[in-house]
Amino acid sequence: MGGIQFATVNYAVPAPQSLTRQLRTDDERTRAAALSAIGAPSQYLQHGHTGLPHSIQLEFAALGPEDELDAILTAELDHHIVTAILIPDGDNWRRIATLFVADPFSDTSTTPSTFVRTSRSLLEHDRYRAVFQAETVDAHGNYTQNEAHLRIINKQAVITTNFVSASRDCTIPPPTGKQASPNAGCNVLRRWLQADPAAPYKEFMLVTATGRLSYKEATSSIGNAEPFDVSHLHNFACQPFAFSDATMHFEPTAASAPCPAK
Repeated sequence: MGGIQFATVNYAVPAPQSLTRQLRTDDERTRAAALSAIGAPSQYLQHGHTGLPHSIQLEFAALGPEDELDAILTAELDHHIVTAILIPDGDNWRRIATLFVADPFSDTSTTPSTFVRTSRSLLEHDRYRAVFQAETVDAHGNYTQNEAHLRIINKQAVITTNFVSASRDCTIPPPTGKQASPNAGCNVLRRWLQADPAAPYKEFMLVTATGRLSYKEATSSIGNAEPFDVSHLHNFACQPFAFSDATMHFEPTAASAPCPAK
């Protein structure tokens, strides 16, 4: 899943609202206990290193079939964004999973809301899924964005699908004073999973859209803007998928092919 780290657990924890208060307390010991409860990396649990989160996001949504609302608690730390998946257990709460990405606070393009958001479940439209996205960037500015969808099945956190949802791969810019090669430019990609309109509850499509920016376009003042990338997507391929109860995962049912025009 690229930079997205995922671990399932089964720990009793304080209520989500209590955890948010404990994460912001001035008492270092209480704050360290709250960071441990959400599954923060061990570097934040050492004495003298339990800094205050820069931001905290708490959302309640039905990620599973039960009527009770589950909690998605996300903390933005110095070098990571950490999300804990919490479920009610009678009058108590349990953490059943933690997902995090290594991401410095100095990266102004990321926040808890860019790491995780909720969307309606593709399988049950009155329920939700948690959608996680994280980018990895190389030394030349090329990036790959991975996406993972999480639901709760049988009181367990399950990644129902994961794929590369966006990428930008550029040729190395020419040395100063030399003309750009005709092949210089950027290949861009966007990918998403959607319901097949013909059978929206049973059949699904993984859509892959690709396009290309010329070297001049890629190095223009708006060359790094996402809408500009999207405006250059011209080729669309569709691969049919179905949800497997055995693997609890969306599985391909045929090869990818050009999307049908209707």
